Amino acid sequence: MEVTREIIRHTAKLSRINFTEDEEKAMEKHFASVLRWTEKLNEFDADSVPATAHILDAVNVLRDDVPGVPFDREKLLSCAPERSEDSYIVPRVVE
Repeated sequence: MEVTREIIRHTAKLSRINFTEDEEKAMEKHFASVLRWTEKLNEFDADSVPATAHILDAVNVLRDDVPGVPFDREKLLSCAPERSEDSYIVPRVVE
């Protein structure tokens, strides 16, 4: 596939990016380079590779969901520098 200025401009428009003429030239070369690299993947013979769902042979370690003894709320809240009724008061981090 040949990379043209029209493709670069169309991609930029879809991405809501504005390129200068110099940036369009650079992107044209970059797109062409990426496409050449991905075309090499077509040379790979994947027929001899077994199909896999995951690369790693990992399995979930599951345990029974057994309820434990709940924590004492008053004891936990007593450690807080500031509190309001049953809640911690923390410094504002978002204005």
